[in-house]
Amino acid sequence: MTHPSPEFLDLQAALAGEYSLQRELGRGGMGVVYLARDVQLDRDVAIKVLPTHLARDPEARDRFLREARLAAGLSHPHIVPIHRVGEVPAGRSDRGEESRFVFFVMSYVEGETLGERIRTRGPLPPADATRVMREVAWALAYAHGRGIVHRDVKPDNILLEVG
Repeated sequence: MTHPSPEFLDLQAALAGEYSLQRELGRGGMGVVYLARDVQLDRDVAIKVLPTHLARDPEARDRFLREARLAAGLSHPHIVPIHRVGEVPAGRSDRGEESRFVFFVMSYVEGETLGERIRTRGPLPPADATRVMREVAWALAYAHGRGIVHRDVKPDNILLEVG
């Protein structure tokens, strides 16, 4: 059994009373995503947190928050809704600097990414691949029509919902 990382425990402490972290769902260059429970609304959510080293960079932090706020303005059946964008104190660094968790909260989609699906079971059947690509294109066109360009479209960023 693996023990929670110090980052997980610190984030849990910072969000106590609002969200209860359950486990890490994934990580990439621009963040770590955790499954959490929204304590007030009693529902599962996903929380994406900007990595600590990037959260210290004002430009990276501002870009992350700006992109999350823009995405939060989107309402589309194939775009995961964002419910909250925020920053909370994360404690002090070794040098005594205050650090912050920079994050956004979105709906939790139960399923797997297209990348995971392909790696574990091979290519999608043609009809499924056509449907997925049509839905992705529809969502990207909707976002683009509102001035938002997704710069990291790849199989690991496409969620396939169970059901």
